[in-house]
Amino acid sequence: IVMRHYFILILLLFFMPLMAFAELKFGHKEIEIKSKPSDEVVSFVFPFKNVGKESVSVIDVNLTCSCLSATTDKESYSPGEEGYLKAIFSIGSFTGIQRKSMTVISQDEGKEKVRDSLLAILTIPDVVTIEPELIKWNVGEEPVEKVFTFKVPYVDPIKITNVTCTREGFDVSVVKKKEGREYEIKLKPQATSKPMLGMIKIETDSKLKKYARKLAFFSIARKRR
Repeated sequence: IVMRHYFILILLLFFMPLMAFAELKFGHKEIEIKSKPSDEVVSFVFPFKNVGKESVSVIDVNLTCSCLSATTDKESYSPGEEGYLKAIFSIGSFTGIQRKSMTVISQDEGKEKVRDSLLAILTIPDVVTIEPELIKWNVGEEPVEKVFTFKVPYVDPIKITNVTCTREGFDVSVVKKKEGREYEIKLKPQATSKPMLGMIKIETDSKLKKYARKLAFFSIARKRR
């Protein structure tokens, strides 16, 4: 009996690859792109081919980030037919290296669903950097001055033309360290008696629209117990 079960298992393992599951073969499952400073969106194109003997339908694409959208050029692919999935990455405020995955779900009619994982890697060049990402005071802390450092690693210099604070009760000033390249934005609360969130609005002379206005964030928060 044991040998019989073993023989059946061997047969199943042998014939499973021959069973008619969706067979979309992707040319590349991982694509790397470097964006331009002026880019608002970047497109990733993943070509594929139906290498099976049955028509295959793409029934869904699961995305891991609201910054992504993705569509295939059609819904169903005949045996031997080629197609592609196009993913569009909206850059927004992202910087550095971004790795975003997606899962393509395909199916032969009446058969099991097949999932193919794809990866889009986008390198976004630094045009402007602001450090730290968040300046924080604790409630009741001495209201000392703290500093954001604004730097421009981009090939063209970018000057700060104006800064404003979204909250009253804060003194804000700009110190030029190197024109068009580095600035200090000094921020000092008049009091830290109550929690709040706020932003520093930074206006620049950048010709790149998305860098003409930048934000720096600060908070006064209660200590966690």
